[in-house]
Amino acid sequence: MKNIILSTLLVSLSLYAGPTLTPEVKELLKSAKEHVSSISASELSKTIQKDSIILIDVRDPDEWGKGAIDTKQLVQVSRGFLEIKYPKLILKKYNKDDNFVVYCTIEPRSVLAASRLKELGFKNVSYLKGGFKNWSKQGYKTTPKVK
Repeated sequence: MKNIILSTLLVSLSLYAGPTLTPEVKELLKSAKEHVSSISASELSKTIQKDSIILIDVRDPDEWGKGAIDTKQLVQVSRGFLEIKYPKLILKKYNKDDNFVVYCTIEPRSVLAASRLKELGFKNVSYLKGGFKNWSKQGYKTTPKVK
């Protein structure tokens, strides 16, 4: 019985731990974080209320069905298509001087996406620490899950 419980616990912990990153990807993330600022869930919650921030959700479409951060200014563009679709999805309504916060499920994609947006000329870009998972865990408002 102890072995079953221990095995279940180990599997659960490995699933919760998130992606296993290679040393090269860890270095890439470290470098990106040196050029992009982060924002905590509590800071973002206060800023959203002022409608002074545009959120960019870089999760994949299947993840969007799990809900999103509840805000009036949201752009959903999968990380894999960010560079290709950003002029149409972002610049159609906003400009490169606006304030943007990028988020994904746990953080890595948003760090890379925010870094890339800075390289593309966006001036005020940060990423959400801990991503959507952390936002939800702390009890901040999300949109309903889509079935």
